[in-house]
Amino acid sequence: MKRAALFALCLVAGALLPVAVNAETPPMRVHGVVKAFDGQYLTLTADSGKTMVLGLQPATRIVRNRMLTLADIKPGYFVGTVAMKSADGALHAQAVRVFPPAALGVGEGQYPMESNPSRIVTNAVVSSVTPGPSGGTLSLSFRGAGGEAECSGKAPSGGGGCSGNAQLVIARGVPIMAITEGDPSLLLHGAIVLAYATIDVTNLFTATSITVERDGKPAPAQ
Repeated sequence: MKRAALFALCLVAGALLPVAVNAETPPMRVHGVVKAFDGQYLTLTADSGKTMVLGLQPATRIVRNRMLTLADIKPGYFVGTVAMKSADGALHAQAVRVFPPAALGVGEGQYPMESNPSRIVTNAVVSSVTPGPSGGTLSLSFRGAGGEAECSGKAPSGGGGCSGNAQLVIARGVPIMAITEGDPSLLLHGAIVLAYATIDVTNLFTATSITVERDGKPAPAQ
């Protein structure tokens, strides 16, 4: 399931977590646990065990990952899914990502995953949710590029294209995640975060984006 969850994150990383990229000094990825945040500087214990301090700016984007259940998904939600096709043609979801409303239409369509063509990406609007004893199904509708037998491909920009539908089998335990906008109040002691940071000529790290993967708790009173 850890691998499936990673597929879900990859679906929206480019669209939801843009970071300024400089060809000479690309942002550094920092994953770790929050030790302290004083409103300006974030102190982390990185996965390597090293303590790092990142400065925050007003432009630093903070978002939060939330785990959902199938019952949390409603008609009208825009979702991104990764699925495998079984011998009978059914699509079995490996991961589901719920996009925020502002991302409606991003990457819309149905097409093979670039890094692994055996997996099918479907970015679409939920038509209905049908629960079952061991999971359920999602009925999806999307715009695609076209196709002789059925609608497929990425939707063309500016409108147009074909209208397609898909049924996804959601087995119990398939990770369903959502990204929501966050703020500095989430940077509590013990929170697990993924940050991207740039470094200046004085070796000061500045966070450009932070994803809170697990909530923390206020530090105990001294």
